[in-house]
Amino acid sequence: MRIGIDKISIYDYECSINPKLKEVVERANGVKEVASIKRELFSMTYNYTLTETDRGLSETCFNKLTFNPNKILRGNNIENSSIQELKEALEKLETLLEKEGIIVDFSNAKIADIEINLNLPINFNEYFEVFLLFAKQHLNYAKGIYSITNAERINEFKYDESLFIPLSKNTTFKIYSKDRESNLPYHLTRLEYCLETSSYKYQCEKYGVDNSLNYLLSSKDFIETLFKERLKKDFIFKMFDYLEKEVKPILESKYKIFKQNNALARQTGRKEARDVYRYLEQYWIFDYTFLIELVERYNSKNKGREVKRIREKYSKHNNLQKLNFILEIIFPH
Repeated sequence: MRIGIDKISIYDYECSINPKLKEVVERANGVKEVASIKRELFSMTYNYTLTETDRGLSETCFNKLTFNPNKILRGNNIENSSIQELKEALEKLETLLEKEGIIVDFSNAKIADIEINLNLPINFNEYFEVFLLFAKQHLNYAKGIYSITNAERINEFKYDESLFIPLSKNTTFKIYSKDRESNLPYHLTRLEYCLETSSYKYQCEKYGVDNSLNYLLSSKDFIETLFKERLKKDFIFKMFDYLEKEVKPILESKYKIFKQNNALARQTGRKEARDVYRYLEQYWIFDYTFLIELVERYNSKNKGREVKRIREKYSKHNNLQKLNFILEIIFPH
């Protein structure tokens, strides 16, 4: 399990294309050459413009090449690619392009878009509440996608597949079931940053480096650092803060109201409500230890009995353990 590269787009590289692949468009004040080449392992756009102006001839050229290193090396994108594997993929890509009649020089290439991800050996649905905690930090933008099944039980009619969390115009964070997407015989969940257009360049500038391909190829730790630091800022710190300031206070408030209503019922001879913990399940318990905290704070008289009951019946709400498992993979001690 590693933080690595999935899809990547580069530009500003030198390029010579077979005339058969280009379309020439004559214009009143010049000429334009365009090409859009799509293959199984890469896609490429080429745009060259020669314009006559009052000051003489002016030329502009923009190329963009998009590919997945692991697809080039292994034929799929189930795993991500290391920096070394990116180098190997670029070498193979040059050969593939040359066979197409395209000669490239990546010496001055820059990175336009990049997907950086981490695969986790976990079941997306079993960890869905943890992933919801990620999404809760960006409520106005987060969206979920689910699939419909042919099950008979209504609670099995659908299963969740992915969460998309736009963080800005050009940055999206995705959590999704890679095993369902690729029809794998084992569980695999992917956490992925998609940095598009100027987003990657902006991140580089924050670290005092440029978005050149050469820098990326010479720095084995930059991708990992970028992923981890963004994750901390965008989610991790906010998530624990959300649990303390939102989830726990709501549980505490509802617990106290339930107990107060029962006390009033005893005073007036009415029947008391039963099972405060089942009542709290209509809210977000998130973790059974939050219930134990309530008992320790408000029911010390029956603490032993209640804690035992919580552990027996509500330990299925063990999302802190799941969250810590994920964090241990990302931030190992």
